[in-house]
Amino acid sequence: MRRIGLLPALGWLIMGGALLLGSASGVQAQTPTSCDTSFAQAQEAYYAAEFEAAVARLRPCAQERTLPDSVRARMYRLLGFVYLGQNDETAARRAVESLLDLQPEYAPDPAQDRPDFVALVEQAKKRRRARAEAQEDENRRWLRWTLGAAAAALGTAAVLLIGGGDSGDGSEPLSPPPPPPE
Repeated sequence: MRRIGLLPALGWLIMGGALLLGSASGVQAQTPTSCDTSFAQAQEAYYAAEFEAAVARLRPCAQERTLPDSVRARMYRLLGFVYLGQNDETAARRAVESLLDLQPEYAPDPAQDRPDFVALVEQAKKRRRARAEAQEDENRRWLRWTLGAAAAALGTAAVLLIGGGDSGDGSEPLSPPPPPPE
């Protein structure tokens, strides 16, 4: 064998291996096409009760911010189903909250969706409405307090500017009371 031919071949082999390792360890962004494939595989895993496999397929796409919200919402919907299938209501609730963050007006379809999922969405929407109403009440309370304080300050300022302690009828001020008897 010739030594000159072996060294360049060895160099190319090392460089190719480094590139292969570098690309394997790099974080790859999900694309709509790969997420469509992941969704289909996750749906099959869900129907086969392979919940961990379904979560592994769904989670990266659901968290990928570059994907359209409608795609991510579809992922969170199926994640909610999967977590309910695992009897993990806390994780299912988080998935539903994430879904509603993306699509606040989302309405489940009782004819197609799991009944426990439909109930979970309705509960989450009810909690969101209650929080929004409480925040509005707090804002109104703050506004009433601010307006009341401003009115009191304006009233005090008006009294001080208009006359201080003068009754305004031209009469003399009251004289001090006599000293107590000795």
